Amino acid sequence: MKSHIYIFYFLVVISVAKIYTQECNNTVHTGEGTFYDGVAGGTFGNCSLPVAVGDYLHCALNNFDYDGSDSCGACIEVTGAKGSVIVNVVDRCPECASGDVDMTIEAFEMIADVVDGRVPISWKFVPCETILANETIKINFKEGSSEFWTAIQFRNINHAISKMEYQLPDNTWKNTNRELFNFFIETSGIPSPMNLRVTSILGEVLIFENIVLNLNEDFDTGLQFSTPEECNQQLSVTEIEINPKTILYPNPTSSIIHLTQNANKWKLVNSSGKTLDQGSSKEINMSSYSNGIYYLLLKDKKTMKVVKQ
Repeated sequence: MKSHIYIFYFLVVISVAKIYTQECNNTVHTGEGTFYDGVAGGTFGNCSLPVAVGDYLHCALNNFDYDGSDSCGACIEVTGAKGSVIVNVVDRCPECASGDVDMTIEAFEMIADVVDGRVPISWKFVPCETILANETIKINFKEGSSEFWTAIQFRNINHAISKMEYQLPDNTWKNTNRELFNFFIETSGIPSPMNLRVTSILGEVLIFENIVLNLNEDFDTGLQFSTPEECNQQLSVTEIEINPKTILYPNPTSSIIHLTQNANKWKLVNSSGKTLDQGSSKEINMSSYSNGIYYLLLKDKKTMKVVKQ
């Protein structure tokens, strides 16, 4: 019989910061895109997540963005010259620089020509809804787990998991360390049945009660992380005060954007990652573009959002 499952929501300063810097997509990462054979047909990626035969919508993230396996199971939308593709993070690319994404050749072909080999990309974290197709979160116990050493993994997640806790006999909760290979491990073991509490990167908390340790099959929780309404809204960008740290103004703009610093080289792209203009002047004429959100990519890899209105 499935356990009772409760859902709680809480917002703290850290959670809000993570909402607006990662999953709500106001941060666009930039780097280089490459391709490799992928890990379809096994659990060979660093995230130890199962990837079905023929499933090529997955990737390996660079060490920095892999974030000690915190990004495992999350989805990112990668944009290149030819278009965009949503891929699942199931692996790590140790040799990749910060911002780089190594994806399967099938995914790479959707954003660039394979003959190019290494291409500039932009990407952002997005919900996994299109990949999961209504799948619910599964709990997996690693082989060798027992009440004396317990390793737990969560599969089919809509958003990345920031932490896992388990309930102690005094009803308090103990945080569990997460390993580089994406298992939460309690070296002293967790008695079965157990109560588990997981927090998504957005701050949503799910509690699963009376979970029985089972090495033969995953436990289906029947639930999934949701995407808060605020994540579907564009953040407002107000005109900034001009000071020594100002890089561009006015923002929003209806015509000319002025750069106050020598950017050397810049590139203006739309929300799909398509390059609209590039140069090194301190003025950018936006008058011919439609109202909306654009991104200015500077030489030092800093990305700034520009609003045309």
